[in-house]
Amino acid sequence: MTGLAHGVIAIDIGGTKIDVALAGPDGAVHDRQRLPTRAGDGPRQAIARIGSTARDLGADASRFGLTVTGAAAVSPGVVHDGGLQLVPTMPGWDDYPLAQEVGTELGFSDVPVWNDVHAAGLAEARSGALVDADPGLYVNLGTGVSAAIVVGGTVLRGAHRAAGEIGYLTPHESALTPVGTAPLEEIVGGGLLGPRIGALTGRAFTSADVLASTDPVVQGLVHQAVLTLAREIANIAVTLDPAVVAIGGGMTAAAGLILPVVEAEVRRRVPFPPAVVLASYRTDAALHGAVALALGAVDRIPAAS
Repeated sequence: MTGLAHGVIAIDIGGTKIDVALAGPDGAVHDRQRLPTRAGDGPRQAIARIGSTARDLGADASRFGLTVTGAAAVSPGVVHDGGLQLVPTMPGWDDYPLAQEVGTELGFSDVPVWNDVHAAGLAEARSGALVDADPGLYVNLGTGVSAAIVVGGTVLRGAHRAAGEIGYLTPHESALTPVGTAPLEEIVGGGLLGPRIGALTGRAFTSADVLASTDPVVQGLVHQAVLTLAREIANIAVTLDPAVVAIGGGMTAAAGLILPVVEAEVRRRVPFPPAVVLASYRTDAALHGAVALALGAVDRIPAAS
């Protein structure tokens, strides 16, 4: 293997799909495979297929001048040593020791496993919109709503690895929402925005439908949802005093609708308003975060004597 550079395997586990990628020491992704998660069949079958795919990528790594020396994975939910929490899209995964099992399957002793949005924030801090932003705030708008807080170039994960779970914030109009629900996410999360507005208007909508709608009534309801989000981001900015707020995730397909509202509210309500920008990694942010984690783990491996 003389002359081969250190390569890593990055794994992005989602509720419906899994991406497994081979990356080089500069973070560039050279090859990748996408698998269905089949989350309802439990975690073991998914980990076995991840392992098989990772081995295939590793066997072909020399074609890119690489040899695989490390790996990392990211997943929805709150990730801790004993399993996952707050991940309703993946039933049966709660008590599964994901980090341990991924490491065993791939044959590495140090495999970091992080929350996917925390990893996305790390990618933005290392090579994206939050480089040199201290602190910085990454807000992910996808099926759910979550955030990553960047301090000193790394992500604040929190005492329970749950920092940034802003979907659980309670806007004023949701003050009576039962404990344990995610009020902000229910208002503006991509998984519920369309159905909620559909229920209010008596029509069948997806979130993509309502974000693209020209119907004045629908547009008004979307604006109110985005305004609620914008006010919560402003409240967070008052607390953290970030230099930059970067917004990413699948809903940024409607960035032209969302960003002006967020920027206006931040400027209106925050004494020292941060810049509000699109995230650099509009897609695959979590996967690039997994690459950064894996490279960091490789860097910690002692050199051979």
